[in-house]
Amino acid sequence: MKTLKRNLMIKSLLLIPFTLIIQSNTGSGRLSSQKLKEESWKFPQKDTLFLETHGSTKVFISGSNSGQIEIKLQYMAKPEEQYEINENQTSVILKENILNYDNKRPTKTYFQKWTWIINVPDGTYIKCLGGSSDFEVTDFNGFFKADYGFGNFIFDNFDGSIDMLLAQLYAQIKNSNGSFRLSSAGGSIRATDLTITGNSSFSSGMGSIKVSLARAPESDLYVFSNFNKVQVSFKGHPVTGHFEFIAMADEGRIISPFKFDKEEILMDDIKNYRNASDFGKKSEYKKNSFIRGDSIPKITLKTVTGIAQLIK
Repeated sequence: MKTLKRNLMIKSLLLIPFTLIIQSNTGSGRLSSQKLKEESWKFPQKDTLFLETHGSTKVFISGSNSGQIEIKLQYMAKPEEQYEINENQTSVILKENILNYDNKRPTKTYFQKWTWIINVPDGTYIKCLGGSSDFEVTDFNGFFKADYGFGNFIFDNFDGSIDMLLAQLYAQIKNSNGSFRLSSAGGSIRATDLTITGNSSFSSGMGSIKVSLARAPESDLYVFSNFNKVQVSFKGHPVTGHFEFIAMADEGRIISPFKFDKEEILMDDIKNYRNASDFGKKSEYKKNSFIRGDSIPKITLKTVTGIAQLIK
């Protein structure tokens, strides 16, 4: 009798883990069976489209000649992740909200299944704000401004003005023209087949910057990285303008296919503070320059300890 009871107890214990596994898989199945929801809206053309997005949200924006702002949202509904869309006389306002925000949870884990697909008339001013998101903007003629903590941005066939300020920026700009102002503490910027028709600047604290031109710039161009490489390539197009190369003496490197008209040493603020005593101090920088053809525009390549390179 004792042996029978002991055997039954052993069988019961063996069944417990199996039962827990079945329950866990069943719960997982319920989560995976959730379906993406989809909502859509149409608004008449407005001066401004304002977007505030967060987390892993993906945003696709395309230019349109429909005369309407068309918005589609594909998302996985969660109680703590909500959105609101409002309209006034001049703007359409789209906002993502995180309820009961948990500062111990990485922001990127929010809105993991959210995608905004937006068609917007040319000439619209697009203003974006948020913690982090991924953007792709194609075939658009207008104005784009972004202020984010972290973001991946792709622009293809863009015509107009781009103004971006991010802590960590990864940007690709292809086959685009206009004026460009991109600034970040880190990340990288790649621009290919770029036509510069307005004063432009690309700057990064830690990241590298490479700009490939579709033709000689019509306006001033400033390219700067503290500790990494800055490169401007004319891709065989005529090289004209006033060129300046600046790098910390004995630290940074300057590479140019042309001889310099002038080489000098200047004093500039220290960019890398080692301790409090460095504040207010100056460091020696070398500045090399030349002019080819017209002295306009001015093209500046600057680094601290990186490389400033021009490719003809």
